[in-house]
Amino acid sequence: MTGLGLYLHIPFCISKCKYCDFYSLPQTSESLRQKYVDALCRHMEEYKIQAKGYAVTSIYIGGGTPSLLTEAQMKQLMKTVKRCFYVTPKCEISAEVNPGTADRRKLRAFHRAGINRLSIGAQSFDDNELSVCGRIHSANEVYEAVTLAKKARFNNINLDIMYGLPGQSKRSLLTSIKNAIELNVEHISLYGLKLEQGTPFWEERNSLDLPDEDRERDMYFSAIDLMRYAGLRQYEISNFAKKGYACKHNLRYWNCDEYLGFGPAAHSYFGGKRFSFKKDLALYMDSFDPEKHVRKSIIDEYIDIPASARVAEYVMLRFRLSAGINCEKFKARFGRRFEDLYYDKMLPFLKSGHIVKTTKGYAFTPEGMYVSNYILARIVDFDLVIPGIDN
Repeated sequence: MTGLGLYLHIPFCISKCKYCDFYSLPQTSESLRQKYVDALCRHMEEYKIQAKGYAVTSIYIGGGTPSLLTEAQMKQLMKTVKRCFYVTPKCEISAEVNPGTADRRKLRAFHRAGINRLSIGAQSFDDNELSVCGRIHSANEVYEAVTLAKKARFNNINLDIMYGLPGQSKRSLLTSIKNAIELNVEHISLYGLKLEQGTPFWEERNSLDLPDEDRERDMYFSAIDLMRYAGLRQYEISNFAKKGYACKHNLRYWNCDEYLGFGPAAHSYFGGKRFSFKKDLALYMDSFDPEKHVRKSIIDEYIDIPASARVAEYVMLRFRLSAGINCEKFKARFGRRFEDLYYDKMLPFLKSGHIVKTTKGYAFTPEGMYVSNYILARIVDFDLVIPGIDN
């Protein structure tokens, strides 16, 4: 059977963080959340036939704040997933958790519902940094959330940490990393702050005390060294894991494997097409309300990807991984030699040491990963017509 990933979007937060541009709404009404969960379940029902012949190997419940769901709502979601799709016995099932919404009873119920991996949004272990970012939890609540998760028998836990925050120093970042390591989690995601339009941080950008490029670079590489020393291997630009604990769902994205997303703003790559749903919670819920007859489409984008663009996507996403491009797999997938298409464009970065030749192909060095957007913009051309692939 063909492998498939599922993404379930939970667009609710107690309050929006100052850096966040993901689609979510400050909403704590349980009745509204229940109406949304019902709509999400009906949406999944519509894909039962299309997903026949697929085996779901990873599920990711993201947001927003999925840990705002009640025990009953998470159980309802998971029962619907298993009724609509074939879920493999070893399927990785992740849920994002905000430490400010985690408690012992809920985490145990999530585990009983089938969740086997938690991604806890720590972001920092410094209370001042958390407050500046608008987080609803304290550093102590991060400790409590991890402790409770382990007591609830979760043995695959990720902690999100951010660098480049307002007022953050290298020392405070490394302290946060050390604290995460001492909690003995299996995975750490390290994200650099990006100022996105429409967020409070974007509006405040001229007054924020942000590190300059050199300090931010020093933060990134110092954190990498610390995690490497602790046995957390970098397998992707922003992700580090103990052996055997790389996130299977995110690897699906970077390997250009198929996935279906459900919920407003959710994206899918399925049947050679990429599509997403409108960022409109009310429209989404009304569209799956049996008492209403909504004719307006919930589709936001729908793209039939030409073959050459699939090549470009594959190169762009695979280069995010420390393993990089496997030339044999590339040829098996696209019928062309990777070097024939990309060697000349890579040559300046091979000479500069940002890309290296591996035993199986090519990969970014850590320095290359740090400036990957710059390099990929010069290597990857989505409009390029590739003879033998497009024709």
